[in-house]
Amino acid sequence: MKRIIMAAVVAMIAITAISQANQDVYYARRATLFEQLPVGKKDIIMLGNSLTDGAEWNELLNNRHVKNRGIVGDIVQGLYERMEPILKGQPKKIFIMSGVNDVSHGVDGDSIARATEKLIVLIKTRSPRTRIYLQSMLPFNNDVREWKYLVGREQVVVDGNRALEQVARRQGVTWINLYPLFVDENGKLKAEYTNDGLHLMGEAYLIWRDAIKPYI
Repeated sequence: MKRIIMAAVVAMIAITAISQANQDVYYARRATLFEQLPVGKKDIIMLGNSLTDGAEWNELLNNRHVKNRGIVGDIVQGLYERMEPILKGQPKKIFIMSGVNDVSHGVDGDSIARATEKLIVLIKTRSPRTRIYLQSMLPFNNDVREWKYLVGREQVVVDGNRALEQVARRQGVTWINLYPLFVDENGKLKAEYTNDGLHLMGEAYLIWRDAIKPYI
């Protein structure tokens, strides 16, 4: 029995390692692609993690100037480190959505807000005419599928959003609070909007689209 348990543990570690390796490979592919794709002064950038990555934003918003710069697994610092190809194009607008991966890495809400503020300051310094839209983090739902690094961390998202709103006010950027549109009465992502507890189904993207459309 001990050998079976040990084999199961080894197998789980191997699967986790493979999954992380695949994510790292995907991140590198997408990041290097974005380094090659041009950004212009009429462009609207959707910047974020897998939630942003998962949508066809130019089709959703019916706007050829909308460009997706989301990457699965990204954290706020990752956004900061890959801003150069975006900022050199001096885009018209940038919509920021990030933080939940930081939450899964054990980062608290205030630290997420500080990292996001550093990102905003960079954008304002390098591309002062770019209008910045800071979107709240979305809830997740571990009842649909357990994300072990997010277990019990729902309040971090709430606290982080509160801190992010203060950052938006302090920096004079537009705050878009998406959280209330997606949360259920128990503080979780509405089950009908997800099939894995974290990522969004098509209907949910339509809600997101409608929320930001007035700012496009």
